[in-house]
Amino acid sequence: MAKPGGMPLRVRHVADALHKEFDGLIHMADSTKMAPEEFERKFLSRALAAFVARRRADLTPEQAAEAVIDGANDVGIDAIAFTDNGLHLLLIQSKWKDKGTAGFGIDDARAFWDGLTSIDQQKFERFNERFEAHAEQVKAVLADPRGRITLVVVLMGEGALSAAVLERFQALEDEFNVGFDKKLGHEVWSLQRVWEAVRDGLAEPPIHLSAHMDEWLRIGEPYDAYQGRVSAVEIAQWYEANGDRLFSKNIRRSLGLTAVNYELVNTLLTSPDDFWYFNNGITVLCDRVDRKAWSLSHKGPAEVLMDGASVVNGAQTVAAIAEAARRNPDQVAEAYVAVKVVSTGNCPEGFGNSVTRATNVQNRVEQRDLVVALDPAQVEIREDFALSLDKTYTFRRGEPDPLPEAGCSVVQAATALACAHRKVDLAIRAKRSTDLLWEAETYALLFKPAPSAFQIWHSVVIMRAVGAALQDAKIQWTGRARSVADQADFLVTHIVFRCIDLEGIETPDYDLTSVLARIPDLVATILAWLIAAIDSEFGVTSFISSTIMNPSRCVQLVDLVVAHVADTALVPDLPADYKPAPRPKRPRRPNAVPTLVDAGRIQEGIILSFECATKPEREAIERWLAEDYRRGQAAWTNDRSKPLVWAVDGKKYSPTGLVTEIWNRAGWDPEVRPVAVQGPSRWAIKGEGTLWQLALDVLAQREAGYDE
Repeated sequence: MAKPGGMPLRVRHVADALHKEFDGLIHMADSTKMAPEEFERKFLSRALAAFVARRRADLTPEQAAEAVIDGANDVGIDAIAFTDNGLHLLLIQSKWKDKGTAGFGIDDARAFWDGLTSIDQQKFERFNERFEAHAEQVKAVLADPRGRITLVVVLMGEGALSAAVLERFQALEDEFNVGFDKKLGHEVWSLQRVWEAVRDGLAEPPIHLSAHMDEWLRIGEPYDAYQGRVSAVEIAQWYEANGDRLFSKNIRRSLGLTAVNYELVNTLLTSPDDFWYFNNGITVLCDRVDRKAWSLSHKGPAEVLMDGASVVNGAQTVAAIAEAARRNPDQVAEAYVAVKVVSTGNCPEGFGNSVTRATNVQNRVEQRDLVVALDPAQVEIREDFALSLDKTYTFRRGEPDPLPEAGCSVVQAATALACAHRKVDLAIRAKRSTDLLWEAETYALLFKPAPSAFQIWHSVVIMRAVGAALQDAKIQWTGRARSVADQADFLVTHIVFRCIDLEGIETPDYDLTSVLARIPDLVATILAWLIAAIDSEFGVTSFISSTIMNPSRCVQLVDLVVAHVADTALVPDLPADYKPAPRPKRPRRPNAVPTLVDAGRIQEGIILSFECATKPEREAIERWLAEDYRRGQAAWTNDRSKPLVWAVDGKKYSPTGLVTEIWNRAGWDPEVRPVAVQGPSRWAIKGEGTLWQLALDVLAQREAGYDE
């Protein structure tokens, strides 16, 4: 491809890098009739989006190219990528100008707003076919309270957004983040930032840190190390300057503002003097460590200089400090952190990895352990379950959950009791994270005085019945209505408890059978009224995700829905486009496996290899895979449901089922790994592509044949 002339040097550097990385990978089939110069600019714009997707989500060039959805019906979004174990959604919009003068205007911001609204309301039919590969994971991010979304603006230009555009982004974030700590944010990649990423390449420059320590201690043998107290402000400056690069050697990066991190932030803002006592501290590995200024007294200051530094334990502490410093730097200036620095310069090979592993796998005492396991009432509840119900109740972390018919865990009990409580904000807290249920005040509302086994069991059974009824009810909805059905499960459960008779629920005489018989119709009615109430009270363009996480809005919604359900058995008349309808214009793609089997595309017995898609996945399972080459291999059979025969056990699996089996056997923690996986994208024939890519090729050839 010929490059247009007249490019500034740095723009040309970027263009050359994009061609080197993405030639032959970017989807350009819709642009073949363009003039050569226009085709080139379109390629560079899409490759620019792929480049940032690759850097931000740690993708291969092939995966980054698949992230690009730019084209007709992209609804203002040029690429979609996922990071942080699939829980962080990146929506990327890129702008290319050969002269390096690309800007981002109000119309572009409106397009982003439109795209985000369509995603929030599950109006996926508005998007093109390339979006389909990401739809399920997008829904998983929306449904998971831990999920985060970042709007990424990539400009082949100066990168400064106008005040009007910044106001538009701020308004969007204010509206979307109602009820969340910060689910939605934005970032800008300017020409300078893109060029620096090109310059640095995959091998990012080493990080140099300094720490002014007091109360310090040096360990000189067998390896050089320092330990001391460092101002939290200095730690915040580390993160401000380096971001997540600080954690390049850690087993995980910052998880965002989780419940645990929220407590860290709260301590820093309310009791900064106590932070050092409450926190385990930070461990830094570096290639070389030096003292620039020091005192013979451990009371005196020591400036410790670190070359090639990486925080290998304490990523959550660093992220929490940075967040607190953004909110109130004066308070954070009063806090200190324990920091341990270990130089690997004279260590044996593998020692740094051993430090990383050891500092991250030590057992962690959670708030649940401190509250639940030490409460004698939990023992009484367990005994009550056994004696009154002949069922099992577990409350210690690590105990396996009973089978549904055999009992329940304390987590299930607390969630059900939270949904049944008159205060709707308890159900919202449970939705955000069950970790929030172990906070002293909330725990007391749920378990003090201790509820009877009958009350807990009846509540859990009702909650499960509501969940099952929601699965059936949501099938009749699409778009915005389906988004409510997917995300408002705990809110619907709370409303069900408000609408049923709870008198005697704590006794063996409670008529549970009659209540359960009502639930399917009641759930369908409540869901329809909830959808109507959200639209009428907050508008048909309001964000679903933030509305159902906002306590004040939920109080209003609950009162309205309960009143409607009590007054009439009718359901509201909802818009026709909330109901699924055939889409002859663009039928849904068939599943990859049946498509390949029906076409006879893959020869029986051919060997496929497993491919990790993300850095967290590689870190979690690559070592396990390498211990036995058979673990990453499977033979193809032309079976429409279970085509893969795993080399390890000779059993047949679906592509997704085998990915899940590998994750389980490798010991990847279900709490941190992705909640959904597209199995066909993980299994590949060497030199030909993944099952997903092969299926797309089959469909493209079939459609081309029809066109003829």
